[in-house]
Amino acid sequence: MTILEAMQTFLREILIVGLMILLLLQGYLMLAFTGLDKKSRMNIGNRICFATEFMVFFLVLDTIFHYGEAEKPRTWPAYTMAFRELPLALMIAFEVFGVCFAVFGFLRLFKYRREKLSYWAVKETIDLLPAGVAFAEEDGSVVLANLMMNTIAGHKSGRNIRNINVLPKETVYNEGKRTWQFSQEKINEGGKDYLQLTATDITAQATVNEELKGKNKKLKEIKNRLEIYNRTAEQLIISQELLNARMQVHNETGHVLLASRRYMDHPDAVDEAALLNILQITNASLLREYEEDDTGRDPLTEAMEMARTIGVKVGLSGVIPAEGTARNILAVAVNECATNTRKHANGDRLDATTEEKDGGLSIRVVSNGEPAEKKISESGGLASLRRLVENSGGAMEILSTAPFTLQINLKNGS
Repeated sequence: MTILEAMQTFLREILIVGLMILLLLQGYLMLAFTGLDKKSRMNIGNRICFATEFMVFFLVLDTIFHYGEAEKPRTWPAYTMAFRELPLALMIAFEVFGVCFAVFGFLRLFKYRREKLSYWAVKETIDLLPAGVAFAEEDGSVVLANLMMNTIAGHKSGRNIRNINVLPKETVYNEGKRTWQFSQEKINEGGKDYLQLTATDITAQATVNEELKGKNKKLKEIKNRLEIYNRTAEQLIISQELLNARMQVHNETGHVLLASRRYMDHPDAVDEAALLNILQITNASLLREYEEDDTGRDPLTEAMEMARTIGVKVGLSGVIPAEGTARNILAVAVNECATNTRKHANGDRLDATTEEKDGGLSIRVVSNGEPAEKKISESGGLASLRRLVENSGGAMEILSTAPFTLQINLKNGS
């Protein structure tokens, strides 16, 4: 069977489709090897094979064209006349050879790409980078850019990067989901200068920076509150020191005056040596002329000694605090109530009872002096005592004036 006879049967479509597929495969191989190595034997063979297959495909179409227009007699070219009379087996053999050569070409192409670097290998490699990379001429015209850089450029300008000047340099760009930091440098390749623009994904760092900014803002607020607290604490300390000083002056001066008056009224009932000792200690304390360390002095013991000096007997019962603020408050209460008992009520007895109550300490002080003629005004020592109690988180109340009864409730930890 000749080729002309085959063109009149179902074999016509099979042969034409086979030739078209061979042309496409051979054209791809020709382009691929041209990009890899223009002077290789494989590239030359691909070119020859592609040209031959194209010529055969043209002759087949020419044969079909003339055959399809039999009603319009035309003279066939000599080369077409010769081609159509060739055996069909020769045509099939040619297509089989084309298939084998194409398979061989693809195998060589895969091997070449595994063993040698090419422009496409470099491009494919930089396309896999998570960072954006672009190389450009000195005027900014892009020579090579990877997929990531084109993606970034697409978010900014809506198209692939053509000039690196459209992207920011030495700065940070936020495309929405990710944050990129750009850097540009000049490189030299083959004696020619190029510009390299790199975009590094700093999304994680940017997120951390935003979190740090938020934390720094909170720390600044805390710092401001601490400064306010420090100023307030300083004022409280100064106020407390002033209160302590006023109470000390009030109590010690009052005791000295009461002891002196009692000595003048009843000289036989007062120990003159003890009175002189109290006067000496009081004067030295007020004038700050003594250098003796007073940290070991017990305020409650001194309060009871002062009361004894002015002729007031003090009875203590209950749970007596061994140390701390509660003991100091008890001492101040004894001191103040003893002074008022002697000075305002002509009394000589004071009973102080303490007990643990509701997790805290209850202090009750009762005087045997005369009832007050009018409502007691909390001024001087009593006012200072109330501030001391309330600053410690406690509460003070005058329960009765006949006899005078003072109630102090301290919370646990005072």
